Amino acid sequence: MSKFHYLFLMALLLLGCAQQPDVRTTRHQLDDLSDQDKDGVINQRDLCADTPEGVLVDSQGCADWHTIQNFNVVSFFFDMDKSDIKSEHQTPLKELLGLLASNPESKAILIGDTSPEATLDYNRELAKRRTHVIRTLLVQNGVDPQRIEEQEFTQITSLTSQLKERHRRTIAVVEESTMSVKPSWTIFSSDSVLNPGSAVEVKNEN
Repeated sequence: MSKFHYLFLMALLLLGCAQQPDVRTTRHQLDDLSDQDKDGVINQRDLCADTPEGVLVDSQGCADWHTIQNFNVVSFFFDMDKSDIKSEHQTPLKELLGLLASNPESKAILIGDTSPEATLDYNRELAKRRTHVIRTLLVQNGVDPQRIEEQEFTQITSLTSQLKERHRRTIAVVEESTMSVKPSWTIFSSDSVLNPGSAVEVKNEN
């Protein structure tokens, strides 16, 4: 091969290299690496925005929501051997109506009770009369009768089994459901056990 041909061939090779396209690409940062709700998951992967602060979340930024049942207890007290409506009943009635209005899916469970005097049969009928007058009072104030359930202290139910003492009363129990999330673990975390039945003996008992 002559020197001329050799130089010509080298020039062609160099020209081919010079015209080779640049296949490199520049990737612009499109991911949102910020963490708006500060739950430890970047916005790009966070499927549940605005997670409450200080709660446990999964890899997609979603909290573990669960339902908590609370039992609200309202008591109507009666005179000895009586089942008549009293003026003092207006205060617990207003409270009970408010609970039912705030929890439209809940029922009012009325538990008739008496003091321990007299026979069991007599007190059972007295307890029924006491729940009946409260039921009538609720219906008169616009409560759907289907939302009212009646029990007596002589029955064995999950609620009556919580009664510790006998009183001249009708207890109204309204279940209230609230949504809650599991908090994230801290050094101060501790396990707690929900026992809704423990609230049946109402705080304002006489």
